[in-house]
Amino acid sequence: MTSTVAVLNQKGGVGKTTVTLGLASAAWAAGLRTLVVDLDAQANATWALGVDPSLRNLGTGDAIKANRHGVAGDMIVRSGWGEDIWILPAAGDLTEREADTRRDSSVGRLARALTGVIDDYDLVLLDCAPSLGLNTSNGLAAAKGALLVVEPTAFGLRGVDPVLDLIEDVWSSDNRDLDLAGVILNRVPAVSADARDRIVELNKMVSTRSVWKPAIPQRVIVNTAHHERAPLHAFGSQARELTDIFDALLRKLRRSIVA
Repeated sequence: MTSTVAVLNQKGGVGKTTVTLGLASAAWAAGLRTLVVDLDAQANATWALGVDPSLRNLGTGDAIKANRHGVAGDMIVRSGWGEDIWILPAAGDLTEREADTRRDSSVGRLARALTGVIDDYDLVLLDCAPSLGLNTSNGLAAAKGALLVVEPTAFGLRGVDPVLDLIEDVWSSDNRDLDLAGVILNRVPAVSADARDRIVELNKMVSTRSVWKPAIPQRVIVNTAHHERAPLHAFGSQARELTDIFDALLRKLRRSIVA
């Protein structure tokens, strides 16, 4: 059965795409057929998965604009990671889709475009834009669960409540199957009293149960994997600490989010 999850935070720079790619890497290592849907106009996930966004004529923006059942199936391409990892690239002017003022008619378009398509995959990861606009709403409307990526800093926690409000709004208006699956802590320092305080604060905001473990530390190997446009798991012992973490998070995701 397919696990479909939107990975989001309205704040940029918290490592949302890094978490998406880490989960995709764990899926790659597990042999799970996986689709990454890139909803971020910066196209970082598209590029890191070995697809040049400038060479793609069709992508997520086109799927949203088309608003037809199953149309995304014609726009998905195999990633550079191999035959198990596929991507709906960030293309088709996602910035224009974000500016669409007709919310009522716009949210739900991606879900229609993916209708029937996601059934071919074990896992679907929707990498949302660092905003709470229409593209992120479309991602939530197409998902069964939402994963909020948070950095344990004062600025990182400021954006949590608005994200929770958007999840509630999309649940109420567009997708009754949607739920907050969990919160993933990213870039957690090894020793920091402030980070510990922020984590305690976060637990109070969303409940301890919602904050997934293990947390993800900041490691240089992540940047290396992005630069090489390769899965973390391809680096063997160099990335063992992180790959063990992402394997555990993927197992939790698979237990928590099933279509």
